[in-house]
Amino acid sequence: MSKYEGFCLKCKIYGLIKDPKIFTMSNGRKRAAGTCSENGCDGKISKIIG
Repeated sequence: MSKYEGFCLKCKIYGLIKDPKIFTMSNGRKRAAGTCSENGCDGKISKIIG
């Protein structure tokens, strides 16, 4: 699976999305969602990819 980066709202840094899952939103666009890959952070990251 591809690597996606996003902005974590909890620790305020850009980082890789751990265990990304691809979702199709109601408007037809796709997004990758997962958790922050930083140690000790369990924040959620979501990024629109298409």
